[in-house]
Amino acid sequence: MVFALISLLLIFSGPSPMREEYKKAVDKNISAILGYGELKFLHTDSGKEYYSFRSSEERNNASMVLSSAKGRFESFDYMIIINPDYEIIDIKILKYRSEYGYEISNKGWLKQFYSKPDTRFEYRKNIDALSGATFSAQSLVNDVNLIIDYLKK
Repeated sequence: MVFALISLLLIFSGPSPMREEYKKAVDKNISAILGYGELKFLHTDSGKEYYSFRSSEERNNASMVLSSAKGRFESFDYMIIINPDYEIIDIKILKYRSEYGYEISNKGWLKQFYSKPDTRFEYRKNIDALSGATFSAQSLVNDVNLIIDYLKK
């Protein structure tokens, strides 16, 4: 009963192409980080799904993007939450398909991206190398830069 009520507080509006398997994880992550409000589908571009989030209190507004990046052998899916100042608030790996490179799911490693406005991320310069996940980490860094560049347009 309580879970059903909480789930209703985060409202998805607009025709959303988001896969069912990610809705629960997205709902949980956004409500934990930003609180409750409305997640509105905006559009899809180059395989990335762009959403806007407006909190119930109008204090926490952000963009949320679902994207995929390529590991060494297979792609992985992730979500990223970015505030209006283009600072990354959160990144969560939703599905990692390969048995190699899963180390990019490490929350400690992902925190390197947070709260760095106007930063162009560069693997091995301002983002630490990650043993066993070089291809996935480089791919994630490149994809995050593409998303931020797109949102700034």
